Amino acid sequence: MVLVKPEAKGYTYYKTPKYADVPYSEWKSRIARVQELMKGNGVDCLTVWMRENLRYFFGFQSIHWYTHSIQPAVGIIPANGEPILIVPGLFQGVAEGTCWARDIRWQEQAHQPRIERELPREIAGIIEEIGCGKKRVALESGPLGCIYIPRPVNDIDMLRNSLPNAKFVDGDKVIWGARMIKSPLEIDRIRTSVQYIAAVELAIVEGYRPGMTEVDLLKVINSTQSNLPCGLGDDPIGWDSFICGREKSPLVDVSALDGVTITKDSAIIWDGAAPYKGYTPDHARIWQVGPVTKEAKKAYENVFRAQDAAENILRPGIRANDLFEAMYKEAKASGRAEWITMGGHGTGLDMHEPPSIDESNDMTIEEGMTLSIEPWFPNDEGIMFGIQDTFVVTRNGCEKLEGLRRDIIQVSHPSL
Repeated sequence: MVLVKPEAKGYTYYKTPKYADVPYSEWKSRIARVQELMKGNGVDCLTVWMRENLRYFFGFQSIHWYTHSIQPAVGIIPANGEPILIVPGLFQGVAEGTCWARDIRWQEQAHQPRIERELPREIAGIIEEIGCGKKRVALESGPLGCIYIPRPVNDIDMLRNSLPNAKFVDGDKVIWGARMIKSPLEIDRIRTSVQYIAAVELAIVEGYRPGMTEVDLLKVINSTQSNLPCGLGDDPIGWDSFICGREKSPLVDVSALDGVTITKDSAIIWDGAAPYKGYTPDHARIWQVGPVTKEAKKAYENVFRAQDAAENILRPGIRANDLFEAMYKEAKASGRAEWITMGGHGTGLDMHEPPSIDESNDMTIEEGMTLSIEPWFPNDEGIMFGIQDTFVVTRNGCEKLEGLRRDIIQVSHPSL
């Protein structure tokens, strides 16, 4: 056994977390909420291995998620009792310094592959210890999607084989049941991130100069992001889907590429993020580099109407596919019956979260959800055109988190 169990006091470096991600009351409410959901769904024990879930339920942060040699942390949440956090020994201080959970156990010599391969067996041992070895153990799986265990399949096989009497079940309902409904603190962080995104978007609009390449403009984006408080804890600095040159229009979700010159016939599409304390809403804007033609203006008006149609009906109690249908009606009225088959999604610690806004999803929208509404359909030239903004579902309707004004549709120094 290579897991070290803490002393009764439960800490070595920090009596209480000096760098906690959220206040104690916020953390306790998250644990109470997920334990309530577990009891309501017949789950006795929840294990979390995924970065975003560990940050949400434990406050754990580490840049080591980008190095796959070791698992930075695993969390165990029983339906009754205190959560347990397991980390490699080198992250003991990180766990104690950032997490309110006090039952923290660490794995010695974790960088050795033979030790790492034993971790699932040790997790199983703790599940047995807390009396859940013959009960219902939930994993990060299920039809809602967007969650997973970031380990090799042999590790998951070992976990299951080490608990032959347990019944493994999907954890998506309890995980997303907690995470989809945002607290005031979370909404404030999402609001701040939207402001950061708007700052990057404004920098693109004002920073473009005729003759620039995509690489030149990416330097403007990177410079702006570097002066924002992104990169906190385990946050990436940001993400950029960056399409400018017309010849690059068949590409999607790539960043700047060498050899792409921006011309007056180009349109700058930035679908990006600027995370704040883990929260990364998804926003998109399109700016014309040359004169705004009648066709381009019409395309903007079409997507604006589609987004407005969703905003006008967004409130608790409607279904996700109601939002989709409202946008689809506007698309058909604009002569754009063929368009992207997803009109938005939830957003938070993950850029893409449930609920998916599509024609088949009848999930009920609830107060506290944060949704990215993004109608996209082709313009008269067959090029995808769209917009993306974040909305908070309130008691009686919704609030749009205002970023860069959507009627800014051309760069400040156009090529004429």
